[in-house]
Amino acid sequence: MIKVWLLSVVFSLTSLLSYSQLFVGNVNINQDENIKIIEVLVAARLSVKSINIFVDFGQKSNYRSGSLNNKSKDQRITDPKTQEEKLFVSSSALLNYMESNGWEHYNSLFVNDSGGLFYYYFKRKIQP
Repeated sequence: MIKVWLLSVVFSLTSLLSYSQLFVGNVNINQDENIKIIEVLVAARLSVKSINIFVDFGQKSNYRSGSLNNKSKDQRITDPKTQEEKLFVSSSALLNYMESNGWEHYNSLFVNDSGGLFYYYFKRKIQP
């Protein structure tokens, strides 16, 4: 009985220390230890129900590259099961999602340029 209880405690603690998968395009940025800092751009609303976001972790295709090969899907947070873009109703929803998936918000920037752009900067949380 004690072994079963101890085993369940160990699994519970392990799950607390690990974070879920966080995909940007097809890349799980939580598994790539080289990615330490990311920048998230929140632009104009996609619709009444969601905001328009782009994630830059240093990948080839990003919102600044301006090349013909630039793919918007490679810059979006996607659901790992469906590969569909994950939609957020607000910046707060995005911030909470990032914090709960192992990323710590450390800075923000607002650029008042044709409707306003918000940049959020995150660093990887240090696991205890």
